[in-house]
Amino acid sequence: MGNAQVIQTAMANPLDKFQLGVRKLVEDLMIQRMGENDKIVTRYMGDGEFQRTTFPILAREIFETIHAETGKPS
Repeated sequence: MGNAQVIQTAMANPLDKFQLGVRKLVEDLMIQRMGENDKIVTRYMGDGEFQRTTFPILAREIFETIHAETGKPS
């Protein structure tokens, strides 16, 4: 995890507030990965129910990884 703004957001907020701030980042990352896994990205971007199910999982993983790497409990 190298994005300083994302790290700062994770460190300064609880998970629910962090999720609000990283939705665009997750979408941008999905688009960057389009060439590697077109099917999953297309489904994520086009299937609202799938996105609502997977986004909280992705955001939690990012949040917990940041906290684990910085040594601060989440």
